[in-house]
Amino acid sequence: MATPLVTVICTANICRSPMGQAILQAKADAAGLKINVNSCGVQALTGKRPDKQALGALERAGYSIGEEKRAEQLLMPQANATQLMLVMESRHKQWVVQNYPAYSGKVWLMGHWNQQSEVADPIGKGPNEFDACLKVLEGDIDLWLPKLRALL
Repeated sequence: MATPLVTVICTANICRSPMGQAILQAKADAAGLKINVNSCGVQALTGKRPDKQALGALERAGYSIGEEKRAEQLLMPQANATQLMLVMESRHKQWVVQNYPAYSGKVWLMGHWNQQSEVADPIGKGPNEFDACLKVLEGDIDLWLPKLRALL
């Protein structure tokens, strides 16, 4: 059986979703959960590297994302290949459901287990906001890990 794929989704795929990708992959690996994690955007700045502030927040917290990571648009092949899509905001979920209705059952808020909370976009802000965003992602991902073990 192929390794399950989880896709983390935000708007441009340069801040929240690459951070979520790096954190989820690291935490899943540490927990012995065999999954692959990628990330995409609903309005991706295709080809761009993650935001320097996002990379800094990851580095400060001990995470890394490969040099090869570039922003990708969520397209049909990714939607089809993934077992679970974790989005940052309700509007991202609406976009996926509208564009790929067949996959609506795969789309969940990252903060689903945290009172359906959304992950605020830190774009254009400073290190403190990026660090705070990373902490929110860590908390949401910690709540997802036991669910992923049962789901995937």
